[in-house]
Amino acid sequence: MITQEQWSSMPSAKEQYRKEKKEKIICIRKTLSEMTEEQRQAVADKFGIVTVEGHLLTAHNQCFLVAQSEINFSIVGGYRQWQKAGRSVRKGEHGFYIFVPSKTKEESENSAEVSADDETPFFFTAVVFDISQTEAITKSEAA
Repeated sequence: MITQEQWSSMPSAKEQYRKEKKEKIICIRKTLSEMTEEQRQAVADKFGIVTVEGHLLTAHNQCFLVAQSEINFSIVGGYRQWQKAGRSVRKGEHGFYIFVPSKTKEESENSAEVSADDETPFFFTAVVFDISQTEAITKSEAA
C-alpha cells in the first residue's frame, strides 16, 4: 500500500508531461542554436511550410519543425484548425511544437489605462500536425 507521503512525492502525469515537453524543447533549441543564420534561412527556403490558413511560418518555426522530425512538412495546423478545414488528425499521430507570439498587457500601478507601449511580447508553444497526419472527414463521419 502506498502511504500519503509516497503518493505526494510521485510526479503526476501532467508534471511528467511538462518535464518531457521542456526537455524536448531544450534539445531542439540546442540544435537550432548551433545553426548559423544562413543555415536557418536555407531550411526556410527549402521547405516553405505554410499553415492551414495560408500563412507562411517564420524561418525559426520552420527550423524548429524540421529539427523535431524527418517529416517533409508542407502544410501544418492545430487540431481544431484541421477540423475547420474538413480534415481530422489520425488517431495515434503525435504533434510538433511551434512558437506562437502573444502579448500581455501590464497594468500601470498609477493608471488603470493600458497603452500600446505597455504590451510585452512573449511566446508560447502550440502543437501542430502536418497534412500527411490527417485525413479528409467523410460526410458520414461529420454527421
